[in-house]
Amino acid sequence: MALNHPKAGPNSVPAYIMSGVPYVTQSVSGEVPRCDGGGSPSTLKHSFPFVTKFFQVENLSSTRVLRVGFSDLGVKGSVTNNFIEIAASGKSEVFELRCKEIFLGSVAGTGAARIVAGLTTIQQGEFPILTGSVDGITAFEGVG
Repeated sequence: MALNHPKAGPNSVPAYIMSGVPYVTQSVSGEVPRCDGGGSPSTLKHSFPFVTKFFQVENLSSTRVLRVGFSDLGVKGSVTNNFIEIAASGKSEVFELRCKEIFLGSVAGTGAARIVAGLTTIQQGEFPILTGSVDGITAFEGVG
């Protein structure tokens, strides 16, 4: 008998029911780039090793607001403001969201962040790219 067990995919309910595998990472001071105005706005893309079950972001800057979103353009707010803002020295709520990457940007200067997540066993490559549009056609509303 062959042992070709199917892999968990993005719609695999059991992968989200189990507890998440713990994951914590932190940027160094000044690693999160300025995402608003002022020269060339940029973001820091953080790719998770597996699809998330949940995540929380902590702003490690005591003076700057941190933006968190699911696309580069969403965080920059160049078309629409598809981001969450975290106050200086604050934490986001725990987001029960499945994603494979998030984008971070600091307002009015560079910043730093800590990410805590629960990961599923779903491979990153199995999950779609979250984008506001594909060839001008809306793909995922509210992403940017």
